[in-house]
Amino acid sequence: MAASGKLDESFSQLDKMGAVVSCSLSNQAEELATEYLRLAEKNVSAVVISQTWTEVHRVNEQVREKLKSKGLIGANDVTVQTLEKIDLTRAQKRDERFYPADAVIVFNQKVREAQAGAKGKLGCIVKAGVLVEVDGRFVTVTDKVLDKITVCRPHEAQIAENDRLHLKANRKLASGDRVTNGELVTVKSVRPDGTIKLTDGRVLDSSYREFLPGYAVTSYGSQGKTVDYVLFSDSTVKAATNAQQWYVSISRGRRGIRIFTPDKEQLRENITRRGDRPSVMDLLAKQYKNDRFYRLIELRWGKRAAVIMTRSRKSRRAEKMRQVQNIAHGHARSVVRQSRSIGV
Repeated sequence: MAASGKLDESFSQLDKMGAVVSCSLSNQAEELATEYLRLAEKNVSAVVISQTWTEVHRVNEQVREKLKSKGLIGANDVTVQTLEKIDLTRAQKRDERFYPADAVIVFNQKVREAQAGAKGKLGCIVKAGVLVEVDGRFVTVTDKVLDKITVCRPHEAQIAENDRLHLKANRKLASGDRVTNGELVTVKSVRPDGTIKLTDGRVLDSSYREFLPGYAVTSYGSQGKTVDYVLFSDSTVKAATNAQQWYVSISRGRRGIRIFTPDKEQLRENITRRGDRPSVMDLLAKQYKNDRFYRLIELRWGKRAAVIMTRSRKSRRAEKMRQVQNIAHGHARSVVRQSRSIGV
């Protein structure tokens, strides 16, 4: 039904089937983790789809604790240093204020002497782009190729046998195998040197650290993934749920879905809202697309920076024009008053 646009009907049918579970926000993560454990004990695959990263982290933690308490993942944790991506625009990558003191810059693709997978530290921002220190050498990442680097923050994670990981970067591994951003994989073992052997035979070498626990993902991260059961975590945030996200979420489960929500009626209202309406940023970009200044900024720093700077520039021009007009009107009124005073 959802695929044909009958969103309200699809929700009603799921509710009648008992697939929509009412719960409070305070115990939502606990109920999701309990249901995940129940399915795991039946040896079927499942994933929790959450709407915010805060929810993802909270649910991942609770699910892992439940699985560990039942011996479904290994008893012995190994602490590894992972890298958590910081989502930055091109303009933000050119601003030192967006780099934490411990920021690590990862090269997603080869840039000059830096190979894909190389890591470095911010040197400084220069006119040509971003200067990155890699193994004692400086590499200039020009504005045109800023999308080839990712800014991350280090994070310690506990990993054990049978843990599920959510891979967050494309890479060719030392073994020659490849991994893809968004994959859900299962750990077979963690070696003393930090390499992680997966159940599918691939080995994440110690240089590949871009991953998260993989029990809960965002609705965006769930695209392209199919499992036996989907557990949908509704936050009741209006902006986080819409028709498009609803269809993506409920279509991931081969055998079923369960929705955990604090407010059924609010969720019903949210999913009937279209998610493909253009944003203000998109509308302004379309409005400015023929502006030469906009095109120059977009080429160098991206759409967001171009819209902001063009809008600011036009506002300043409009304000200056108003000032000129006010001066002209004031002068005209002064001339009229002087003419009247002398009887012209």
